Amino acid sequence: MTRVLVVAPHPDDEVIGCGASMAKHASDGAEVTVAIVIARERSLHDGLRSDADFTDETRKASAALGVHRWELWDEPSRDFLPSRKTHLDLVRLIREVRPDILYIPHRKDGDVEHRMVNQLATEALWMATSDFFGETGKPAPTPRLVLGYEVWAPLADFQYAEDVTGFVDQKVEAMRAYQSQLRHAAWDDAVRSLARYRGAVATGTTHAEVFEVISLGTPPAS
Repeated sequence: MTRVLVVAPHPDDEVIGCGASMAKHASDGAEVTVAIVIARERSLHDGLRSDADFTDETRKASAALGVHRWELWDEPSRDFLPSRKTHLDLVRLIREVRPDILYIPHRKDGDVEHRMVNQLATEALWMATSDFFGETGKPAPTPRLVLGYEVWAPLADFQYAEDVTGFVDQKVEAMRAYQSQLRHAAWDDAVRSLARYRGAVATGTTHAEVFEVISLGTPPAS
């Protein structure tokens, strides 16, 4: 069974960045796990929404994509700094999941917290595959593929494109689960439109998602 781990800076980044690919993996029988590092920042429109309401958005989005397991770590928004705790939390998860494929934000994303989570995940992956940090379990094997997804800044250059024709409706459904975000922008329309554009230019299909290849490991033996 293929194991997939998605590390997202904020709730909804996982959907925008690789939601259709997640749904495709799940449809193929993969176990998909999502870790969301930073808590949602409340806007002036969120006064009547509770923390439980925000959690329910992630639950509904994950269900729409067929996610097997998800975690919310609620690190402080705009005061986030990677710490030993967050590193070890991610090391623990990588060692538990032992992902074949790891998705993280791409290295040049326009949001500073996205870039910080990229660095956090890159460092935690090295830690998780090393012989150190025994308090978090046994070392994990290196994923065969580590991909950087686009959220705030579209990728100027990409090395991998996934045909997600047939899975964009699930991505849009998951995006619509984040009702708090749709108050600020029509993200449901945006993710469909970007996937349509990427399909036209990257794969010649109806819809696609594109990624930065961060690491390419040894494929499993056939």
